[in-house]
Amino acid sequence: MKKTVGIVNSNGLLKINLKNLEYNYKSLKTIVRPAKLAAVLKSNCYGLGLKEITKKLLTLKCNNFFLTSYEESIALFKLSKRSNIILLNGIINLSNDNIKNIFNKKIIPVINSYKELKKFNSFAKELNPNHKVTLHFDTGINRLGIDFNEKNKIINFCLENNINVFCVMSHLIAADEKKNKINIIQKKKFEEIISFFPKAIHTLANSNGILNFKSFNYDMVRSGGCIFGTVKSNFLKNVVELYARVLQIRIVNEKHNNFGYNGTFQSKEKKIIAIIGVGYADGYPRTLSNDSNVCFKKKKLPIIGSISMDYIIVDVSKIKYGDIKVGDWVELIGKNISLDYISKKANTIPYEILNSIGNRVKKSYID
Repeated sequence: MKKTVGIVNSNGLLKINLKNLEYNYKSLKTIVRPAKLAAVLKSNCYGLGLKEITKKLLTLKCNNFFLTSYEESIALFKLSKRSNIILLNGIINLSNDNIKNIFNKKIIPVINSYKELKKFNSFAKELNPNHKVTLHFDTGINRLGIDFNEKNKIINFCLENNINVFCVMSHLIAADEKKNKINIIQKKKFEEIISFFPKAIHTLANSNGILNFKSFNYDMVRSGGCIFGTVKSNFLKNVVELYARVLQIRIVNEKHNNFGYNGTFQSKEKKIIAIIGVGYADGYPRTLSNDSNVCFKKKKLPIIGSISMDYIIVDVSKIKYGDIKVGDWVELIGKNISLDYISKKANTIPYEILNSIGNRVKKSYID
């Protein structure tokens, strides 16, 4: 089944293979047993679309979801009222009405500070003393989370006020680096904390943690990148492919040619070029100007000139004239040009590319 949604730029197409997503999820679920596999769906499922991805995961019996924003948590609740919906940003900046809505819908807030824990407790006393909560301890990343030095204060407060701690979590700083000693340091700190919460679910491993550190699995692992195929692995399947449509074919005969803004590519030779209808507004990195390829019928063709907001210039001189036509689709990311390759070329990570792409191009879900 193919379902197409969100048409904004119909000359760009993001194919999302739900069959491969299912394969990835089931494979990971087998690998991490007996731990549970939770899906991280923040930032509109990394740009892939919260509604469609959640629906698919629900058919796979996924029951634990981590999201960043209040709005996305409410949107997921409308799709599944029985799932554990864990709100990473917590309640610290939410209005009283929104906090009451979280209690009403049994959404589980993540507590990232002592101040936030006290705020939660004041609402819990009034609305539901048994409402579940997740405690997020910072064990080394120095980002959002409870300061490790405040652990005793947090533990004592939870015991004194009978806080219903559903889950205790932390986030790895270098899970993609197997030999980095910080991983072991974080693990030791995490185990020190969870010893005080034996009945809670314990979760430390993210996507790279799942692949690199089996002893970090505990009761639950959290994955977005592995499920969506953005983490490099020898068994996970690619979920996304990006295509762009050819808008124009031109023969440029002039002896001194400038291509794109500021003439960043110049040629003294005759060129046959294709203009394709995707640009940096569609999430394709401008830094790949003159430094990447597209693929057409398994032939890689160089991008020339500066990538602009809506267009990319491709040199098609090396293929037979007439083989590529207006309306044809060329591959920017997919079977022949991996997301990992593009992100490395752009000096970034696959997550950034994926999040940027998902906003404007047409999405097609294949199941």
